[in-house]
Amino acid sequence: MEMVSEQTAIEQSRIVRVEAFDGDTFGITLESGHTVLLELENRIKEPAFAALIESGDFCKPYTNGKAICWPGGVSITLEKILEMLLSHGNPAQNQNNYEEE
Repeated sequence: MEMVSEQTAIEQSRIVRVEAFDGDTFGITLESGHTVLLELENRIKEPAFAALIESGDFCKPYTNGKAICWPGGVSITLEKILEMLLSHGNPAQNQNNYEEE
């Protein structure tokens, strides 16, 4: 019987809900039942996120199942979210992990 690691199970999961918490923290609920907290404190001065804050859309994320998305086309995929969480102690590695459409 093949055992699947918890990380692999999360990577193969879909995002079912995303909600904004206080300021720069987002709760991401996966179909597996896991919930992860993503803090974007180090990212809010980046142009894409600064524009979302200025427009008031930063606290209005939604999901397409594969990413968290914001109005205007900024998104972060579940794969990138996991990379960000795993490299939390290395801010340089976390830069530019978002996509703009």
